[in-house]
Amino acid sequence: MHPKILIVQGTTAHGGRLGSMAAIAREAAEEAGGRVDTWDLGLRALPVMSLVDPRQRRLPEVVAMREAAAAADGFILITPEYHGNMSGALKNWFDFLWLELAGKFAGIMAVTGGGSGDMSIMSVKNSFNWCHGFTLPFHASARPEDFVGDLLANERVIERVWRIGHDVVRYAPLIRSTFDAARDAGPGRSSGVAGVHAGGG
Repeated sequence: MHPKILIVQGTTAHGGRLGSMAAIAREAAEEAGGRVDTWDLGLRALPVMSLVDPRQRRLPEVVAMREAAAAADGFILITPEYHGNMSGALKNWFDFLWLELAGKFAGIMAVTGGGSGDMSIMSVKNSFNWCHGFTLPFHASARPEDFVGDLLANERVIERVWRIGHDVVRYAPLIRSTFDAARDAGPGRSSGVAGVHAGGG
């Protein structure tokens, strides 16, 4: 089995340090046997989500993004840390999604301006969990001194990225298949949180 993994580069600035981290994550996930796609919000930006514009969800880029998320078994989400939080671009990505993330698994990474990245990482984990998804209790963050130019060079951080790439491929299909089986058992209490989604809910 080759699980589908979607890497999301959560910034409107293409490439750069997030791109370097994403490239390492992709190599790790592919080595682990994953089929990996990348959604770069710098190249494939989304409109600011609006609840009052019903046409927005039919825009080609929004449809494509939601289809990519729905098809994925697992995710690697990478954000810059802005004011102790995830980027607005990544939060906007979340705002378009819910059912596409339920029962899925994600590993989280951050690139910071000098802090630990804990605040931005926790904000991403919280958003994913609120969509009834599961996150790896292990993460990676990189500070400016961890890069040479835009290339991630700190071996300790690189090792963490590799471990996350392997773990997402390892656990994502198990989480998804277990959740799907519980959901398919129906809405009863014994189905747990998956039962909330029985019948497409």
